[in-house]
Amino acid sequence: MKRAVIGWDIGGAHVKAVMLNTQGEIVRVLQQACALWKGLPLLEDAIKHVLNDWHIEAAACDHAVTMTGELVDLFDNRLQGVRAIAETVQHYLPHAEFYLASATQGARFTDCVTGLETDIASMNWHASAQCLATSMAGDAMLVVDIGSTTCDITLCEQQQVWPVGWSDAARMAKQGLFYTGVVRTPLMALGPLIAWQAPGESQPVLRHIAAEYFATTADVYRVLGELSASDDLAETADGQGRSMNDSMRRLARMVGHDVEDQSSDAWLSLALAFKAAQLASLQNAIASVMAQANRPPKTLLGLGAGSFLVAALAQRLGLAYEPATAWMPAGSLQLKQAAEVCFPAYAVARLWQAWH
Repeated sequence: MKRAVIGWDIGGAHVKAVMLNTQGEIVRVLQQACALWKGLPLLEDAIKHVLNDWHIEAAACDHAVTMTGELVDLFDNRLQGVRAIAETVQHYLPHAEFYLASATQGARFTDCVTGLETDIASMNWHASAQCLATSMAGDAMLVVDIGSTTCDITLCEQQQVWPVGWSDAARMAKQGLFYTGVVRTPLMALGPLIAWQAPGESQPVLRHIAAEYFATTADVYRVLGELSASDDLAETADGQGRSMNDSMRRLARMVGHDVEDQSSDAWLSLALAFKAAQLASLQNAIASVMAQANRPPKTLLGLGAGSFLVAALAQRLGLAYEPATAWMPAGSLQLKQAAEVCFPAYAVARLWQAWH
C-alpha cells in the first residue's frame, strides 16, 4: 500500500524536507537551518524539528534522502561524512533510502551506503535534474539551481541527464558546479574589484574590495528586497542583525567605508554593483556549460532560493525562462514555490514514488 513520502536534502547549512501524499501532491515543505560543521547533534535536532513541526511519527512515512553535508569540515573526507550522516538519518528515520547516481550504474535508491559512498555523495543536483528530465519530451533545457551557497548547471535532453562531470571536482573544473549563491557567498569572492558609481561620480569606478569576511550576498539581496525571509537563515558575517541598516553597514565595509559616510542610495547602488558582478560570473559559467553541449539549449529552468536570478540570466543570454513550478503537478502555488527552493528534497520524494 502506498504511503506518504518525505524527501530530505541534508546539506551543510540547511536541512530541507518536502512531503508528498499518496497522490504525489505537495502537502508540506520546511527548510531548517543546520550548521552541520558544528556537529552531528545539529542534524539530529533538525530532523526532530521537522517531524515535531509536522506532528508526525517517522515510521508513518517513507523517507527518500539525498545529501551534500558530507562536505563540511566536521568530517575528514566524503566517505566518512556519508557514513556518519546515513547512520544519523537511519537512527531517526527507519528504513530511509538514499539516492545514488553514477555514469555506469544510472540512478536508484539504496538502504545500505557501504561501498556506495561515492555515488551517494553530493548527488542532489542529479536528483533534481533526473526528476525534471523524466518530464521532458524533446528539446534540450539547462537546469540552473542557484541556492544559498552554490549554483548547479545541468543539461537535460530527451529524458536524460547529461552532466559535464559526475564528481564535484569534475563539475567544478567545467563550471557545472559553480560556487556562488544568494545567501552565504562572501562578497570578497566576487572581487577583487567592483565597478561602482558612487553618488556624485559621473561613471562607475573600479574599486578594490576588502579581502575580508565583512559581508555576504545575503546583504546584497536583503538591501535589494529580493531575498525571501524564509530563505535568509544563515548567520550574518558579523553575527549582527538582518535589518536594512545592518546590511548596508556590512556592504560599506567592503569598500572601506562606514555606513554613515554616504546616504542609503549609495549602498543601494553598491548592492546593485555586487549583483551585476555575480550575474556576470554566472552568465560566464552558464555560457561555458552551453558551449560543451552537442545541441545548445534554448531554455533555462530555474530552481533554488536564487531562481529570481535565472530569469535575468535567461534574458541576458537570449534564452527562454521557465520556473520549476511549471513542471510540478497541480496544487497550491505557495507550496510549489516553497518546494522549488527545496527542489532536491522534492525530487527524491517524487522519484521514490515513481520507482517504487
